[in-house]
Amino acid sequence: MKKLALVLVVVFVASAMSINVFAADQQENGFVKFWRGVFQWPFNAAKDSAKAVGDTGVKAVNTVADEGKAIGGTLTGEEGAAKDMVTNPVTGTADTIKTGVVGAGEMPGKATEESWPADK
Repeated sequence: MKKLALVLVVVFVASAMSINVFAADQQENGFVKFWRGVFQWPFNAAKDSAKAVGDTGVKAVNTVADEGKAIGGTLTGEEGAAKDMVTNPVTGTADTIKTGVVGAGEMPGKATEESWPADK
């Protein structure tokens, strides 16, 4: 059973590689373009998801850093720091959530565009 599975995997990989070689030699037809996109989409989706997560993390860290500055300014008597201490978490959290939702929502479309680019 393991040998059969190994043979199937080898045949599958060989066919995938032959599609890429064939496409390099000739103009891509719809069949080749479709299968290339099928193999590329998960990798593009993972890349775009990681970017969305990274951007969201940066926003979250910036929100915490801004709040720390506002707290420090309030403790030292800096003018306007108390107001920032109240508004920064709200606006920062909203911006962080927006970044995450927009990134997650755009990821499938971006991955699809990268996997099946429009003809030029």
